[in-house]
Amino acid sequence: MRKLILGCLLFSASGMSSALSLDVQREIFTDTLDLQEKKEWQKANQNIEKITDYPLAYIAEYNYLKANIDEVSDQEVLSFIKNNKGKVVTDDLQRSYLFSLSKQKNWSQFLTAFPRMPNNKTLKCHYLQASIATGKSQQAWSDAQQYWLSSTSLPNACDDVFVFYQNDKQLTKQHIWQRFQLAYVKNKQGLMRFLIARMDKKTAAVATELYELQQNPKNVLNSQLFSSRKEASFGFLVPTIQRLAKIDIDLAMQAYAKFDKQVPFTAAENKRIKTQFASVVVQRNKSKYFSWLDKELGALGNVSLIEQRIRYAIKRGDWKNIEFWISQLPKSERNSSAWKYWQARVLEQSGETDKAKVLYQQVAKNRNFHGFMASQKLGVNFSLNEQVIKEEVNGLTALKGDLAVIKEMLFHNLNKQAKGQWYRILSKQSVAKQQQLGLYAFNNNWPYLSVLASISSKSWNALGIRFPNAKKELFVGAAKQYNIEETYIYAITRRESSFDQHAKSPVGASGYMQLMPKTAEETAKKIGLTSYKDISQLDQGKINVQLGAGYFNELLERYDGNRVLATAAYNAGPHRVDRWVSAGKKKGNKGIEIDSWVDTIPFYETRAYVQNVLAYNVIYQHVLGKPLQFLKNEELLGDY
Repeated sequence: MRKLILGCLLFSASGMSSALSLDVQREIFTDTLDLQEKKEWQKANQNIEKITDYPLAYIAEYNYLKANIDEVSDQEVLSFIKNNKGKVVTDDLQRSYLFSLSKQKNWSQFLTAFPRMPNNKTLKCHYLQASIATGKSQQAWSDAQQYWLSSTSLPNACDDVFVFYQNDKQLTKQHIWQRFQLAYVKNKQGLMRFLIARMDKKTAAVATELYELQQNPKNVLNSQLFSSRKEASFGFLVPTIQRLAKIDIDLAMQAYAKFDKQVPFTAAENKRIKTQFASVVVQRNKSKYFSWLDKELGALGNVSLIEQRIRYAIKRGDWKNIEFWISQLPKSERNSSAWKYWQARVLEQSGETDKAKVLYQQVAKNRNFHGFMASQKLGVNFSLNEQVIKEEVNGLTALKGDLAVIKEMLFHNLNKQAKGQWYRILSKQSVAKQQQLGLYAFNNNWPYLSVLASISSKSWNALGIRFPNAKKELFVGAAKQYNIEETYIYAITRRESSFDQHAKSPVGASGYMQLMPKTAEETAKKIGLTSYKDISQLDQGKINVQLGAGYFNELLERYDGNRVLATAAYNAGPHRVDRWVSAGKKKGNKGIEIDSWVDTIPFYETRAYVQNVLAYNVIYQHVLGKPLQFLKNEELLGDY
């Protein structure tokens, strides 16, 4: 049974907090967080009663409720949730509350608190458990069936749920087979074994053969599983050939020919298989199949593959195929600045300079890599197309309370909460209000929040809020230390973290300049930064920027000052960049030109990264009032 601990909380306005200065309220709040850290709840709760009007008092209340979620009353939790709708911590408390109810198997209260399917994977299972326990299994079956058909493993909490539905004859053999097929396509071998164990003996025998084939798709040529479309296993043939293509394109082609002759593939199946083949051929440069590729590619209607084919031609200076495959793109893609630029390059190469100039002039109107390349070719000013956001008097009056919350969160370094709450605020505003919020953030030196507002409002031309010149003492100082353009350090940071000092990437990169732990450690030794001890310091702005600038300077030295190669290496690593430099150049021949090299970088992420950083550098030159220069002569005229 739930009960109150440490006495009943009285989070009602006492009038005391309004008599306290902001500085005093901040001190009390800080002291409250310290007391909560020590689990001195009674003293902390007494503190909260003193600052009920303080914008962050609800966070202290949330901390108390979450830490004691198994013991506080349902009424307290539900009251907090009701009174704090729209706040990030409220969603988190609700999740904790539902997990607590699940642990206590208080299924009736679970459905009272949340009467629909939650988003959290485990809570979905608990919701279904609650529905079954309260006699609502039939109503929940639609949700259960949809959740069952997942290509990944489900939480353990769902095991009893689906045993119930299987015993109740609602989860059928067909449902198990459908999910097995999903797992087969996604190569989820553990899930496949789990499902085989739930099949009858005859079905499990077929599934086991398929499981073994999935592990070694080269055996498909000798398999008896696909002799007829009437076989339940026939639906596995296409994904098997697709998987084989990634391993051995020659065998995959043979398997396709064999089975297409025996049981002709449908148009849809043909398209799926050939799209996979084309992807392997173009991505892995399987030159022996390029005649096949060129015959099939147009009919597949796959824009990404056509673009990869164009890049293959660019890499080799194959102007005829560049021209042809650009012409095969949909009009919207063909008229993008990138492909219009290459249409101009084709014309220029064939001596039609006047026509090329017309296209370059069109491309030069864009504020991006290809626009700036075109401008530099033409010798004209860069087009920045700036939109200036002007402050509206009293434009944010209605959001005064929300902004006070953000301000206090940032004061107390509650950065994660501030980021989440800022998203919530932006999501409820008009574009005009989002732009005003961006300007407000910029003026208050909240650069990351300023960038978020520009993205949320799609204000791509609002350079003032989209490209803030944050923390000059950090970025300008580090740039001067290594004699790097400060605009370039800004450009890298803007692309890496958008000035989120506490940014974490999925692969472990941290801070402003998104440094990997190993890179940071090696760089600290090279530049003599003895104050750097462990990865937790990568959240410290000064250390992060020193290390990031030092590492980029190291890359510049490696590539003789070439920012293009150094930028690619900052994103993808220098060893990859070394491999990407023209093979012909390695043999002593002339390499390819800079635009060809950048546009044929094998990784999409790195290609976009290099293009963005180079363009952002020009934008920051404008923002900081520096002379505008895109590429240096040695970069522009070099061969790659």
